[in-house]
This record gives sequence, C-alpha cells and structure tokens, in this order.
Amino acid sequence: MAFTTQPGPLADGTVAFPQSPPTTGEAGEVRYDNIVYSADPGYRPLFLDLRVPQSAGAECPCPLIIWVHGGGWLYGSRRRQAPNLHRNRVIESMLEGGFAVALVDYRLIREEGFPAQSMDLKAAIRWLRGHAGEYGLDAARFALWGESAGAHVAAMTALCDRFGEERTGEFLAESEEVQALVSWYGPADIESLLESVSTHRQSEESGSQAVSPVRALVESTAWSAAELSPIQYARAGGPPVFIAHGTDDQQVNVKQSRSFHNALVNAGANSEYLETAGDHVFAGAPVLAEVTERTLDFLQKHLGPGMSADLDPDIVQMEQLMAASGQFPIFPPAGQPLDPALARERGAKLRETFYPRQFFDVESVIDRTIPGPAGDIRIRVQKPLGGSDATVVYFHGGGWILGDLDSHQGNASRIAAHAQANVVQVDYRLAPENPYPAGVEDAIAAFEWVIAHIGQFGDNLNKVVVAGDSAGGNLAAIVAQHCRASGIRLAAQFLIYPATDLSEAADSAMLEYLGPKAATIAKDPQVSPALADRLDGLAPAIIGVGAHDFLYEDNVRYARALTDAGVTVIFRHYPTLNHGFFSYGNVSAASDQAAKQLCQDLHTILHA
Repeated sequence: MAFTTQPGPLADGTVAFPQSPPTTGEAGEVRYDNIVYSADPGYRPLFLDLRVPQSAGAECPCPLIIWVHGGGWLYGSRRRQAPNLHRNRVIESMLEGGFAVALVDYRLIREEGFPAQSMDLKAAIRWLRGHAGEYGLDAARFALWGESAGAHVAAMTALCDRFGEERTGEFLAESEEVQALVSWYGPADIESLLESVSTHRQSEESGSQAVSPVRALVESTAWSAAELSPIQYARAGGPPVFIAHGTDDQQVNVKQSRSFHNALVNAGANSEYLETAGDHVFAGAPVLAEVTERTLDFLQKHLGPGMSADLDPDIVQMEQLMAASGQFPIFPPAGQPLDPALARERGAKLRETFYPRQFFDVESVIDRTIPGPAGDIRIRVQKPLGGSDATVVYFHGGGWILGDLDSHQGNASRIAAHAQANVVQVDYRLAPENPYPAGVEDAIAAFEWVIAHIGQFGDNLNKVVVAGDSAGGNLAAIVAQHCRASGIRLAAQFLIYPATDLSEAADSAMLEYLGPKAATIAKDPQVSPALADRLDGLAPAIIGVGAHDFLYEDNVRYARALTDAGVTVIFRHYPTLNHGFFSYGNVSAASDQAAKQLCQDLHTILHA
C-alpha cells in the first residue's frame, strides 16, 4: 500500500488527501490515522481512524467494528470518547478481542440534517469494503457499534429502508450491509422521546445542555419523528442486534431500549438485550467491563472469532528448548507433591541456560540485612547512574516458592536504569518452609523500614514506588493497600503480571503457599488484593501483562476494578507475550521492548 504526504487534485476525491504511513499502537496494533473516506463537493472532508490487529492481512482478514460516537447529534468526534468509556478502555477491549476498529466522523445536524449522518456512515462502510484487501479487513464481517446518538445513527443505517438511491462518497457499487449491530443506550423511539424530553439535560458527553438534542434532530430534517425512529424499522432478515442500557439513564430512558428490543423480537429479528445498572454511558456503576465483554461475546458469536496474535516465535522456541531439557515445567500439576529444592534447582538451570539475565549499568550494588518479623531480611540496593531522588521497593516473582536477590537482579537493574530510581530488592521468606503470611509480613516490614530510612535511598517520600512481578506483584499490590490504610503516600504501584485474585486458582504453588486451608485463605484481601472491600484511594497503577499469560484475565479485571474505583491506571497489554516476559529480554526483542516501555511509564510518573 502506497502512502503519500503529497496532496493531489481535488477532482481525485479521497485520494487527493495526503495519508501518512501507519504507526504501531501501544498494544502492537497497526494505526492508520486521518483517512479521508468522503470528499463530496460543498462539504468538509470526512475522516476515519483505523486500528488493525498486527496479525491481520490479505491471507488472514480481520472482522471490523465501525465505532459511531455519541454527542446528541450536535457534538462529538471520532477522537473523543465519553469519560467512562475512555476510563474503561472500550476501544482497546475491541482490539484485544481481535477486531479491527474504524472510528468514524460524520456530519453533525447543524451542518446537515438527517439523513446526512446515515448517508455518511453508509459511505464509510462502502469505502472500508472497497479498501478491505489493502487493510487486512474481512469485507463479509462488518459490525456497526454506536453509543447514544451514535447508536441511533447506527440503527437507522442498518435497519431503515427509506433512503432510496441517493448515495454520497465513493465505491458506490459496494454493499452497505452490515453483519451485526450494537446499540448502547440509544434513542429508538424519537416520537415518544420528543414528548418527554426536557430542554435542559446534564450529559456526560456535553455537560449542561441549553438545547434539546432530540428537538434539534427533528428540526434539522423533513423526516417526521416517527420516520426518525429505528423502532419503526424493526424487521426480520436484518442484522442481529445487541442492545445494552442502564436502568438509571437520565439522558435516554431505558424504556427506549426495552421497546426497541421487544419490537425486534416481535418482528422476528435476532435481538439480544442486556439491562444493567448505571446512568447514561453506564456511569455511576461498575458495570462497563461486563457490558463490553458481553457485547464482544455477541459479536464473536455472529461474526466469528477475532484475530489472535501468536506467541512471540522467540519465546516459543525458548519454551520448546526448555521442555526438551526435562526441566520444564518447574512445578508439578495441582495435587501432585512439590519438592521445593528440586523446583528451585530447575528454575535456576532454566534461567541460566535459556533466558540469561540482562544487566543494565548502575552506579552501585550493595547487599545488607534489615530487621524483620522473624529475623533479618536480606535486601539488595541498586543505585542508578547519576543518582535519583526516587525509591522503588521491588519484590521478585517465583510463585512464592522460587526466586531470590540473584534471580531478579537483572530486572531490578533495568528498573534502576530505565526509570532512574534507587531499587531495593527484598528477599522475603518463601513457601513451603514459610507459608502465608510470612511473605506478606516480610514485604510490609521491609517496605516500612525503607520508608523510615528513606534518607539512605532516594530521600524523597513523594517518590516512593512499590513494585513486583507475578507473586511479587501480588505482594506489591497488597503493600499498596497497606499504604493507603496506614496513610503512607505512594507515587505508584508498578505491577508486572501480578496475581491479584487467588480465590479461583488451584495450582501446586498456590497450595504450597497457602496451605491446607487455601480455599478459605485465598478470599482474604491480604492474599487476593482484588477482593478488597474498597480500592479507591490507591496509588496510580502501572500494569503490564501479555495476552498469552495465564494471569491475563486476572490482570484485566483488576485494572478495570481499579479504574472503576477512580484509580489512575496505565494498562499495557502485549498481544504476543506470556508470563515472565519481563525476564526474557535477552531472547525476545518484543519482551525487551515491552519491559522498556513499562519502565518508561514509571519514569514518566516519577520524573515528568
């Protein structure tokens, strides 16, 4: 595909507009920004942004979601999501589900009245179909997903049969049909809504409104309120429809979606309806993650599965070699006895042979002991080149059974060098010799000792971070909650594929850590931080996890729960990586880049 920064003659239509080469997004997706899909005379050019999973291509095309923004037909843009949608990573979740996403602008009703909005959406569908092969899209698997007024426009586009032969845009011979429709809290019966709407509404999209968007819609067009109502076009033979709405919606009454669903079902259409708590945009209730998941499940059922990125080939090769060595996996299946000495020996051999540690330049490495609840605790302090006023207390991974200061020294040196911070590694007690709560007690004691002696490290109590990977991430999250309860301010919690909910796990390492009462103990927030009664007030979190990690869903749920509680979360999802990638930088370029990115996120928080 050719990209040019040079403009062409306006008579050439959309190709007259420059298009820059694609870039790579945070999750590895290919991003095509500022694409002109319609350039009709007399109107401004219309743009879309396209996000495509990296593994999609002409030989393996990807299903497409066309996202239609809300804003009361008067406001909005493809570049802006309502705050609750942004906080809950709705667009990112679509990509993580394996779908390509086109974010589309359309004319607002002060520019041109209805049906211009649906005509624009139809033009976008045809343009995307016309270019499907170039972008790795499956032209037979398109879905419209609209929210609020965008849901109305999407529904009219997919269902209404009175547009006639008029067309705007290009690729006039391409089909305008879609294979699925999603309507989130959209107006469906404009006639009844017009009767009940107030001229003054408070909306998350536009704040206090002096103009009724519904009245503005009706006044913009020669179509009647009934003709503007998707409910009038409920029919069999249309695309399957998924409708979701919050019962507390003060902007668009939930009865709109109830009636729409019933009309579709009565007409013989395929419709699924989800009613849940929440105001407009599902604000005010922690439900958006579930609604998004249910919506994606619907689309996968009707469009087929999305793209899934394969595990990084370098990691695949490494794991094949480890398996052939007879030392992998390290832990036996649940229910079989675990020999901790053998597991530790295997872990050390695998690391030395197949993924040797990366060491980054630091100013100094100093070992010492500090007092702990059951004797001295060993720590290792790595100070960065050039010094720093920031301090990171780091707990290693290893399933609460493996690991020590040596095994994770390379990881700690990376944090010290790339985040420009003093890193204090903590050698907490391990199971099964020292089961829960020994590790938690040591983690809290070591952290509090560092705080009390901060002058020996970064000497800035406003730049203290708790960090850890895997089981160490579990301890770090627990310490972060302890800090909130104790009134200790943290700059951040740096969680690398942390285990946050052990209540449903039953692997041999967890059973050795928690003992015979594991099922009961695992429900304690001192074991499963995700189960805490409250998560508000916690430090900003950086969470990094690979899509092939057995803790992936755990991490997604915890990131969403933190976000719902008002905690700032930087969530990094890596489509080709698995558990342990933070230690794989010497064998996997993708792992090295991911670890570098996470440390840069931490550097930004500490030093921006």
